[in-house]
Amino acid sequence: MKIVISVCGEGFGHTTRCIALAEAIKDEYDILFLAYGKSKEFIEKYGYEVIETYPEIKLKGKDGKFDLKSTIFNKEHNPQKAIKREYKVIKYYNPDLVISDCKYSSVVVAKFLKKPVFCITNQNYTKYKFKTDIVVYPTMKFLNFINKRCEKVIIPDFPLPYTICEYNIKPLKNMEFIGPLIRYNVNNVGNDGYILSVIGGFEYRYKILEKLRDLAIEYNFNVKLVCGSYEVAKKLEVVKHENVEIIPFTTKMDELMRYASIIVSHGGHSTIMESLCFGKPLVVIPDLDHPEQNNNAKKVHELGCGVYLNYKNLDNLMDAIEKAKTCRKKAKKMRSLYKIYNGKKKIREIINNFTNKIETSGKYKFKLKII
Repeated sequence: MKIVISVCGEGFGHTTRCIALAEAIKDEYDILFLAYGKSKEFIEKYGYEVIETYPEIKLKGKDGKFDLKSTIFNKEHNPQKAIKREYKVIKYYNPDLVISDCKYSSVVVAKFLKKPVFCITNQNYTKYKFKTDIVVYPTMKFLNFINKRCEKVIIPDFPLPYTICEYNIKPLKNMEFIGPLIRYNVNNVGNDGYILSVIGGFEYRYKILEKLRDLAIEYNFNVKLVCGSYEVAKKLEVVKHENVEIIPFTTKMDELMRYASIIVSHGGHSTIMESLCFGKPLVVIPDLDHPEQNNNAKKVHELGCGVYLNYKNLDNLMDAIEKAKTCRKKAKKMRSLYKIYNGKKKIREIINNFTNKIETSGKYKFKLKII
């Protein structure tokens, strides 16, 4: 049987968990990816066939601040081109199932072509500034209109009360929590004493990387900075020191996480999931005005497995690192939960059960309205 996996390429979080999904089912299904940009290149390194598509959104921000309106309303995204492209690919490939990780153009196309579709997401709602926010709430309402028409909405997170994305989720009848969907084997965890920063990817987070570099030199601890950009790495390398390792890109993030003492993150859901599955305490510094990241950071802080630091308070970063050292016990508890709630095992079970029903009936019967 054939499956199309369509990936939102904004940040690597969607990409990495879709790779985990593919690794879980590749022995039983033929897989074709739809992706774009760095996401496409990253997936190809794992040996999968990837057809290029177009972005629906393009993340925008400046000086640590996420700009939601500029992200939604800019000329660097083109939902119409994405829909046209994905329509041609899905119609030609004729998959038995489409799985979309926050790539809603593919959901629309799948329903139009009468293909069953699963949606993977960690956000279909958010507690933001005002309930009447003219951008956030209409957007979420529209996405839930689509989500409700999927056969399954998959949440790659722990069940309550340990759900990291709890404040970004509104329950739906077709929703299921499967546990973290991560690429890595989290056995044989160690601690080499270094702090690992996985902040990288967007230039507007540069000040965090710069601050970590300078603190490592001043307070004599080791730090590894994964930049996600050669340009950012080059700027950081202006100041060189034996305590600081600058890594533009890596394909060995699992080894870096496995032996880290503390992980510094921007609040992306997948990065938090991976860190906690390794049992690593976090310092989470979400982008300003990024409701999803801020809500994730809040939950990490409440669970006691990490520290939430506001970008405006970077002068307190050293204090946050010291506090994170006291979170190790609860971070290890989250790792023990992953042994019970393993997303790769659960998603394979869900897909197998679903496709077995298709094979048994000979034809999938659509009970839901087509968009």
